[in-house]
Amino acid sequence: MKLSVSIACSTFTACAAILLLQGPASGAEEAPTLVDAFKQGSVKGQLKSYYFTQTFDGEGLDDSEIWVNGGNLSYTTAMFYGFSLGATFQASFVGHKDDDDGRTTGSMDAEGAVLSEAYLDYTWRNTEFKGGRQYASYPLAAVSGSRFIKESFEAYLLSNRDIPDTTITAGLVTKYQTRSDQSRYGDNWFVEFEQNGTGDPGDFYDIGDDGMFILYLKNSSVKNLALQAQYGNVFDEVAGYYADARYTIDVRFKPYIAGQIYYTDYDDSASDDNTLFGFKTGAYISDFEIFAGFTSAGGDEGDERVFRGVGQGAYYHYTATTKTSGAPAFEADTDAYQVGAAYTLDSLSARLLYTVFDNPAANADLDEYTMNFLYKFGGWAQGFSVSIDFSILDYEAGEKDATDLRTRLVYSF
Repeated sequence: MKLSVSIACSTFTACAAILLLQGPASGAEEAPTLVDAFKQGSVKGQLKSYYFTQTFDGEGLDDSEIWVNGGNLSYTTAMFYGFSLGATFQASFVGHKDDDDGRTTGSMDAEGAVLSEAYLDYTWRNTEFKGGRQYASYPLAAVSGSRFIKESFEAYLLSNRDIPDTTITAGLVTKYQTRSDQSRYGDNWFVEFEQNGTGDPGDFYDIGDDGMFILYLKNSSVKNLALQAQYGNVFDEVAGYYADARYTIDVRFKPYIAGQIYYTDYDDSASDDNTLFGFKTGAYISDFEIFAGFTSAGGDEGDERVFRGVGQGAYYHYTATTKTSGAPAFEADTDAYQVGAAYTLDSLSARLLYTVFDNPAANADLDEYTMNFLYKFGGWAQGFSVSIDFSILDYEAGEKDATDLRTRLVYSF
């Protein structure tokens, strides 16, 4: 397996070298000198204030709240002979915390700074190489920005768009930056999470011994049909296959139907492989979208769960939610159902979800209610946005019931 990794890495290096020899990107405005590339670079960022609070019904369980402030700053150089550099710096400061049970440990309770992006980008015609620390979002490898510190990867990715309406990406994802150095996730067991974290923002942790190889395809060449598929292999641990298709009917209300599949191939022969199927349908009525989704994981109670991918953004299934991300849907022999409505008009967007997770284990069923609200200000307050997420967790085992409220005030520049 190590030999295959070495070959893959050598191939990416060779591809990058070939691109460098073939000259600058075509059709892109270039800086005349390296100095000008830095002078003409762009800066953007955010100032943020988040307040999260949770309540719990179980006897002896304490409620929690946390208020965090800070922001992020990004800089990208102008292009010079096809090259550009980028970096993003994040900082988080806990203003108030009342959390005796440590509910926010590993998620919001992180104080300090981290360089989350530091990458080299090279573009030649329809081919792009991007290597280093970077934000990435694919079905089986996706970072999450739902907490104060946004996750990141160290990755080396080569993308090509020579085929019309098609994107093909291949590469190696080697490290995973978590929200804090106390973050750890059981379904990403192969990540070498820090064992003695102190509450700083997460560092970049190895993904297995050799990283995760990904191959991704996205196509929209057929009118009204969107397709994507991905293969992801955490060497010597687990391989995942994902595909989905969405077809929009070109009539009034724009109704659509969609289907997806996950397939998991565990390297450990003691772990049974597993599969998840999903279906979704919806339509648009004026500024409203109404939809319904269903997912079904294979196997029997106690079998291995379906591999959803790496990173807390890798929840692409049709029964995803805000609080739990819909993680229960990946448990073996679990059926999940979701109905919802969304509203979007100018600067306002809102969404309501009702999701049911039917788990075969005793007292493991969950009904999850979700409300999302986002408003972007204009005029003298342009750049400001406020969001509110509220979730109710209604478990079959009533002592686990909880509520979750998340508020965010963000100024983007």
